[in-house]
Amino acid sequence: MNKFTIVHLSDPQLAAAAEPQYNQQLPPATKLQRIFDDIVAHDLQPDLIVIGGDLLTGGTSREYAQLRTYLTAQSERLQAPIQVILGDQDDREAFNQGYLGEPHQPYYAYKQVYQNMDFYFLDSKWEPNKEAGWLDREQLDWLNKNLHLAPRRRAFLFLHHPLDAPALQGMRYALLQNNRELLAILHGHNIGGIFAGHLHFGASYLVDSTIPVTTVASASTYIDCQDPHRHEVHDATSYNVITIQRGMASITNHPLYLGQPVIDTIEINNTGFAKHRPRLTPSRRAGNGLPLI
Repeated sequence: MNKFTIVHLSDPQLAAAAEPQYNQQLPPATKLQRIFDDIVAHDLQPDLIVIGGDLLTGGTSREYAQLRTYLTAQSERLQAPIQVILGDQDDREAFNQGYLGEPHQPYYAYKQVYQNMDFYFLDSKWEPNKEAGWLDREQLDWLNKNLHLAPRRRAFLFLHHPLDAPALQGMRYALLQNNRELLAILHGHNIGGIFAGHLHFGASYLVDSTIPVTTVASASTYIDCQDPHRHEVHDATSYNVITIQRGMASITNHPLYLGQPVIDTIEINNTGFAKHRPRLTPSRRAGNGLPLI
């Protein structure tokens, strides 16, 4: 199998019309462009670029349409497809209308095949203004069905919210809430890795004893979460390069910028899992996704 290179970035949190989040010293759009410019400068020649959610903060359908136009231009410049998923700060209705042109999509999950490997892009956005992630029952059923269609093929998953791990106990309010349901589906399949964002810092760990999980640091800010109840925010820009050979993924971090001043703080009261979980009643249907860019 040939080498397959993925550029993974997350949380650009663009704000085309609104004020930049966290009093950022550099505009989020400038930081995102730095990443694309760095890809060119280092001649990375990725086969795929994945933007892992929180595309816009308070975005309108018009701004999502502008984002798609911008990403189309970057895709053509880099000669690589750009795939996106939704994060907690994205507006689903505005994204559906402006980016997809499909106003009634209940969520956005899809599958792509590259070099005989399956890539799943899952929609873990739970509901507006909620940090926690959730995978709908019917989305899980769709994933389960597709994994069984090619049980021996190596599969990689992208979603916005990371899975739980002992080192992230103080961040459980922000993680995927139905980890067990997802792991039950993945168990026994040929999973090469899970890639997430959302935390605004990088982390690598194993789940279910065998599945590697990697969170990419943010394209817009770095958040210091050492104090579980008081998080400090810094200006920052970073992305990961995932190299897959013979089904094994290795990750290299590319930090481009880190501002030393604390530009904001986030106060956290309850650090545990959400008390109220959605019912696991099948009510919606995941699609195979639309071809992007």
